[in-house]
Amino acid sequence: MQILIVAATTMEIKLIVDELEKVEEESHFVKTYRFEDLNIDILVSGIGSSFATFHLTNALREKKYDAVINIGLAGSLIQELEIGEVVNVVSEEFADLGIEKQHEFLTLFESGHIGINDFPFENGLLKASNSNGWIKLKKVKGVTTNKSYGRDTSIAEMREKFTAHVESMEGAAVFYVCNWMGVDCYQIRSISNYVEPRDSAKWNIPLALVHLKDALSAILKQVPAPVG
Repeated sequence: MQILIVAATTMEIKLIVDELEKVEEESHFVKTYRFEDLNIDILVSGIGSSFATFHLTNALREKKYDAVINIGLAGSLIQELEIGEVVNVVSEEFADLGIEKQHEFLTLFESGHIGINDFPFENGLLKASNSNGWIKLKKVKGVTTNKSYGRDTSIAEMREKFTAHVESMEGAAVFYVCNWMGVDCYQIRSISNYVEPRDSAKWNIPLALVHLKDALSAILKQVPAPVG
């Protein structure tokens, strides 16, 4: 079983890396490890959709993977999720890809530039692969932005426009690339903060990172053997 784990930063992957057996460094961005019977490559893509798209596409062209798991921190758009809680993001939308008019923002679907069911979208959403139960985490919807929202007005506009539960900066890009390239994809995020006017004193990144590491370790132990 060959797994590619994609994280935006070394901070988000460090704790799990400390528990893995390093095999080799394939490139500046991709490093190879062993976890029990799994071969795991880890790609640190950089922050944001552009970097994630470029480096993930290159990685998938260079090597065949059975699955891609995007991991990292996320902000919660709802109070029902707790700081440090780890969730399974099963659908994604691009929150800032579209056309801004005088009094509204139109997605590419609303403006008619893309059909809501044009591949790889399904009713305007990018979807994860079906884990068939081996990822046992709360399922949530994600929204991907190229900025971390921190102003009342922009947060309110995003909440009004989208029905997402969590915000990240790479999730939709990973789903988009994987769906186009025919690779199973999943996303695991740990809540480090609520999406609200920025106050880092309310964040708990260390807790979120520990819980992310624990959840990912448990998930890797449940990864099914590939069929065929």
